[in-house]
Amino acid sequence: MKFCCSKNKAHYDWTSLLNSHRRFVKKSHKVLEIGASNTERTKDLAGLCQQLIGVEFLSERTPRNFENIKYVVGDWQNLSDFIRPNSINIAVSSHTIEHVKNDLRAINELYTVLKPKGVALLNTPNRKRLTRVLIEKFTSERKFPFWEHIREYTEKDLIELLESSKFKEYKIKPVVFGIHGGSIHFYSESVPKRLRGLANFWEVHLFKE
Repeated sequence: MKFCCSKNKAHYDWTSLLNSHRRFVKKSHKVLEIGASNTERTKDLAGLCQQLIGVEFLSERTPRNFENIKYVVGDWQNLSDFIRPNSINIAVSSHTIEHVKNDLRAINELYTVLKPKGVALLNTPNRKRLTRVLIEKFTSERKFPFWEHIREYTEKDLIELLESSKFKEYKIKPVVFGIHGGSIHFYSESVPKRLRGLANFWEVHLFKE
């Protein structure tokens, strides 16, 4: 395990998600991004596929269409109301599921709009990440909702959610182990198996049969 230290915020969670996207996407694919207000990240996804549909909940945060990217305003929980069922090859969402009121409904809506053999890629903070566990040793446990987060997940929480969903095949990957706070980030890109529960983030891969 090799540790790195940076004074600048490291976007290791996004890098991991983008690398996973590269492994699954084909140039002929139609991709859906939920929570698509960051145009630079959306361009990274769109450059690898034929068409990308970006979904934003708030109209004021929705960019204008450009190149092969089309934006729509909508609620993830009602995805199939504005995205045709069985029409999407790859769905991607970064740090959005923790904001959604009915997370099970949102996950099942992904299943509905994905084509057979389609893949959804999500990431979200680990509720018991190392930094949070250390802070809570000296304070009380954080209660949710907190700020914009309806909830955060342990791996057990995610397993319970996914086992209740329409997806029968999934993978949960721990992403990065370390401490991040303010301008200092001290972390290892590999997560030791015995410390998996303290990873900074979870990355979830969902597979439609």
